[in-house]
Amino acid sequence: MPENLLRLSIVFAEHPAQTVIPRLQLLRNDGTIVDSPFDQQELWSPDDLTLTILLHPGRVKTGLVAHDTLGRALIAGEHVRLTFKGQEIASWNVTGSNSTPPSPSRWKINLPRAGTRAALFVMLGKPIDAMGRDLIAIAGPDGRRVSGKVALSGGETRWSLVPGTPWLSGAYALVINAELEDSSGNRVGQSFEHSSTSATDLPHDTSVPFRIR
Repeated sequence: MPENLLRLSIVFAEHPAQTVIPRLQLLRNDGTIVDSPFDQQELWSPDDLTLTILLHPGRVKTGLVAHDTLGRALIAGEHVRLTFKGQEIASWNVTGSNSTPPSPSRWKINLPRAGTRAALFVMLGKPIDAMGRDLIAIAGPDGRRVSGKVALSGGETRWSLVPGTPWLSGAYALVINAELEDSSGNRVGQSFEHSSTSATDLPHDTSVPFRIR
């Protein structure tokens, strides 16, 4: 995990009866508890099973008061453990900052054959926000969005779509909404550290064409 990690997601078998974040702790390798690492807002998926947690944004982005006074919750070179109700559920080695925006032109698309309902897979190279899985879409030969079952796997590094009807042969496009972010808050063409708000610098939707035969 990069030291500027902004969000992480936890998948539950069923929706918890109580709020989750107060029962989460982030521990350093020496057992000390990281002080107030999480934003208290709980962001649940529509099925109420996936919780996206924000690390305190003010501690992640440089130049802000919380970053300068408290520092980042994650420090490169350390090993941290995430616990829920005192039980470890994940652990990571912390690496340097991830400031490289997602690059759809470098994503690898594994294409299905026309006439089948086989899944189309997109290898993203690095994790995206789990809540953003529906910000990636496929536009069909008629220009309309291809409906079907969307999933993220491989630690949110692989996006897939199983279509509701068989694939047609023809020209398609992978369409990435401008709001899509990776786990460090970087958007296509713009890093989380970017501060400009001019119209020319704002993120925009991205399209990657491909053909199914």
